[in-house]
Amino acid sequence: MASHIKITVCSSEIVQRVKITQQDLIDIVSHGIIRPHDMRAIEWQFDDEVVTDIARAARLRRDLQINWAGVALALELLDEVKLLRRENSALLRRLKRFEE
Repeated sequence: MASHIKITVCSSEIVQRVKITQQDLIDIVSHGIIRPHDMRAIEWQFDDEVVTDIARAARLRRDLQINWAGVALALELLDEVKLLRRENSALLRRLKRFEE
């Protein structure tokens, strides 16, 4: 049986690794871009995968010069585009089978 190891990072580690402010992290959480394990904890804990998500959000904010609400919307739309492209590819593969 395979064991599953979950790696977590705390909010102070995220702030250092991604080079954002503590207020930026609070804003990112308040806009629902990421969620800590326990909102009431003194120091938030996150799965380690969120570091990439936060870096992506910070990059969008910096490059597009938009606020965190805009970043949240942009990320949601980018995820939707990714899903639609995947669905479209699957449908195109199914269609090719009927054409053969």
